Amino acid sequence: MAAPAELREMLDSDIFKLAAATLKESAGPTFATLSSDPEANAMKQAWYAGYRDAFQDLEKLTQPKTTKNKLPQEWAHISLSNE
Repeated sequence: MAAPAELREMLDSDIFKLAAATLKESAGPTFATLSSDPEANAMKQAWYAGYRDAFQDLEKLTQPKTTKNKLPQEWAHISLSNE
């Protein structure tokens, strides 16, 4: 259970924030990096989206998991325990 707290501490560190910002800035599209080749532009944007998704996924790992009712809604009134 300590792993999410340790990860949160790492994500909040100044060095990680600087590294994440540097990666996002270097991967982001700019006028100078736009190409007449649509495939090259798509690849550049895909890399950028990959960085963004990875950082968002790391954030999600620090959040507690929520458990949802496994029963379909029409069966939610039935208790699984012997009450």
